[in-house]
Amino acid sequence: MKIKLILFFFIILSFFKNTFANIEDKIIAKVGNEIVTNYDIVNEINTILALTNKTADKKDFTKLQNIAFSSIKKRIIKETEIERYKITKYNKVDVNNYILGLENNLGLIQQNISLKEQFKRFGANYDVYLEGVIINFKWNSLIYSLYRKQLDVDEDLIKSELKKQIQKEKKIEEFNLSEIVLENWDQNKLNEVKKSIRENGFIKTANLYSNSVSATKGGSIGWVVSKSISSQYLKEILKLKKTQISEPIKVNNNIVIIRLNDKRIFNQGNLDVVEIEKKIINRKKEEKLNIFSNSHYLNLEKKAYIEVND
Repeated sequence: MKIKLILFFFIILSFFKNTFANIEDKIIAKVGNEIVTNYDIVNEINTILALTNKTADKKDFTKLQNIAFSSIKKRIIKETEIERYKITKYNKVDVNNYILGLENNLGLIQQNISLKEQFKRFGANYDVYLEGVIINFKWNSLIYSLYRKQLDVDEDLIKSELKKQIQKEKKIEEFNLSEIVLENWDQNKLNEVKKSIRENGFIKTANLYSNSVSATKGGSIGWVVSKSISSQYLKEILKLKKTQISEPIKVNNNIVIIRLNDKRIFNQGNLDVVEIEKKIINRKKEEKLNIFSNSHYLNLEKKAYIEVND
């Protein structure tokens, strides 16, 4: 991978209604066979502002530039891989539900405003964003197709361990969780994410920063049985009250931040053991799929030709 580490000092600008104007469109980078122009960066910045529903000032510019380029780079690399494997199918219902979720999280539904109208207000190209969402869903399909044979878990062991837990404790605890996964992280990136969580909320930050498959759902994992959670995660989750966010958890080369949305306890008489077994098995498979997704992307990124122009 060839990278010219040159800062993006290519735009002298002022913010006006969260958009950029009168920008000369020129090539500022190349990722693989695709070019990235000033317009692409500007549009991506306006997209970020639309998704966080906030204005920005000049001191945010460098940070937004870096986030924008990283997002565009990831989209190009994923799209190239999707095209290589000729992945064309995706679930349109999932895409529509994702957009509806964003509209709800941004409070647009209450204002009777669509996400497309929100993008127009911020000068962002909605069609480009929607295509990026579709690429992420196709990417998830690709990763599943490539690694599904490696997602097997020891179901008999899971059932046996669950049975022992129920006999011993007579109850099962479940947590409703969300996550933000950061790969290739450093302290500056972690500080940006923490600041974004404070200013924009967990869901919007997950949409922007998280490298997990769950990022397409605002980081939502949903209800997870305590038995399916690794001891490293569970130790931190048990410290949290509802709506609280964990300290960063180091997992291999990644950082994971967990939000406890809710929790509940089922007594033995109310347990649906078959359903609980299914949840544990699915969660174990999702964890593996997430690892494969991150690893596959990082390998592609290392091999990609990336050149940034002055």
